[in-house]
Amino acid sequence: MSHKSVLKALVTAGALTVGLGVPALVMPMAASAATTPVVFARVSGWSPASIRPAWILIGEGGSPTAHIPHWSTWDKGEPNPHATANGTLWTDNCLPNCAQGKESAHRLVVTLSVVKTHRGVRYYSRMTWSTPGYRLPGSHSSTVVLHYSASGGNPAFWH
Repeated sequence: MSHKSVLKALVTAGALTVGLGVPALVMPMAASAATTPVVFARVSGWSPASIRPAWILIGEGGSPTAHIPHWSTWDKGEPNPHATANGTLWTDNCLPNCAQGKESAHRLVVTLSVVKTHRGVRYYSRMTWSTPGYRLPGSHSSTVVLHYSASGGNPAFWH
């Protein structure tokens, strides 16, 4: 099933948050412990915070999207907490445009690390995507490191 088909199914099932276009699966969940790090799985902003989200959205339009059906690790792991999972990276070549572009799915290994704190909430600020056998356009290897932070007065986002 394609990424677009999944999103259409979520809309049909009413699983998308009204007005946000965000899967309800990434809506806030209570942390199991005050020290358990969360991840911000939406395109931008400091909420909602999620633990073990099924989807991580890093942008809009043709931006890649990570689907993670099961997280193998999500721990406090002091002094170096981390989370790991195998999943699928969905990409869109946006030719001739993103709505008509061809989607493709790629094997994905996700690692979350580097815990920071924002307004008392511990969150993973570094996400590493490894896509064996595939390189994202503009990348020099099959590994991409993203950071979640705010800059220049903009909301926080993965970049």
